Amino acid sequence: MKYDFTTIMVRKGKDARAYDDIGKRPGFAPEPPQEGFDLIPMWLADMNFPTLHTITDAMIDRINERHFGYFALRKEYFDAIINWHATRNGVTGLKPEHIGYENSVLGGLLTALGVFCSKGDNVLFHSPTYVGFTKHLKNSGYNLVLSPLKLDENNVWRMDFDDMEKKIVANKIHAAVFCSPHNPCGRVWERWELERAMEIFKKHDVMVISDEIWSVLQFHCG
Repeated sequence: MKYDFTTIMVRKGKDARAYDDIGKRPGFAPEPPQEGFDLIPMWLADMNFPTLHTITDAMIDRINERHFGYFALRKEYFDAIINWHATRNGVTGLKPEHIGYENSVLGGLLTALGVFCSKGDNVLFHSPTYVGFTKHLKNSGYNLVLSPLKLDENNVWRMDFDDMEKKIVANKIHAAVFCSPHNPCGRVWERWELERAMEIFKKHDVMVISDEIWSVLQFHCG
């Protein structure tokens, strides 16, 4: 099976917001580069290598059947997710009823908040924050309370645990969105940081919605 990470893809005009939104969405996308400079689409978390051919082959086979009715999620869908978490993350006991179907991480976030919160509630985030979270939550009626990351003596961005706890108490917060690794800072949290944060959330009865969409890109070094 061949993996292609070297072909330079021409994505402009092919439903690639990383390219097509530049200069067209003030406050969301950056302005175009100055004359003489190339466009480098690193402002959006997007991949510039082709999807593995076995995936697109399966999609094409299904599309070629040319009938599209209401559908239920198949056993293979749940098995793939359960096996992934068992082999990658060591999660056991996961069952199909624990798994929901969403069209994006943003849709999943809003669904989870709808379970734990009411519109108008305060939700804790670490800043800087992903602009998609910021816009979607505000547009959906939630209030963002930001706890800024701070640099330690080694210039490593860390959570400010004292600030987190003060803001949880002062704003009567019972839900937090937690990015691991952090988006957009990119920090891969150390175990003690995760444990300290979860102790604070547990102490104040804060439900944690954990966005781990980029966790698969971590490299584990011995």
